[in-house]
Amino acid sequence: MIHPYTNYFTVSNNDIHSGKVSNILHRPITIQRYYFNKMIGDRIANIIVLLPIFIVGVIYLILVRQTNINLISGILFIISLTFTAVLWFLFSFIIGCLAFWFENLFFVLLVKDVLISLLAGYYFPLSILPDFWKKVVNLLPFKYFGNYPVNIILGNQPINNWIENTIIELGWMFVLYIVLLVVIKKGLKRYADIMG
Repeated sequence: MIHPYTNYFTVSNNDIHSGKVSNILHRPITIQRYYFNKMIGDRIANIIVLLPIFIVGVIYLILVRQTNINLISGILFIISLTFTAVLWFLFSFIIGCLAFWFENLFFVLLVKDVLISLLAGYYFPLSILPDFWKKVVNLLPFKYFGNYPVNIILGNQPINNWIENTIIELGWMFVLYIVLLVVIKKGLKRYADIMG
């Protein structure tokens, strides 16, 4: 659902090494809020463009009886998708902040994209994993980037399962937010030391 190659709304090598971060720091907004607002604008534009295609797809699934979408599953899907966007932002922002320490993040971003694609269910459905690995993947945040929202819209998530997964997702959001605050504080201190 949240494609791994949309990294342009997070801190990047170019932003840090070109001095763009200095311009952002002089605004009356935190750097993470700046990039989060940038992501929100991007997501709204994506929704406007993709909504007609999504509606046609949902109507098709209903007509061929591949899903039994109702108001409740629609609301759960929208809530989950919103949380997924926030979780994706937090994770990507933390990875992007590594540019404060490294000159080039190409390899790091490549590993991140491959790891997320594998563990989010982009390459294969997570349901085919052996039980042990399913349990491990279920505790990690990556399934919320793709596999989980799709299962909700297909009606494969009972409400008690949705509540349990949402609690885990909120827990990951809290953990990643704390990590983000630590990383951005240390990163900006290093940036200030180097850039003067």
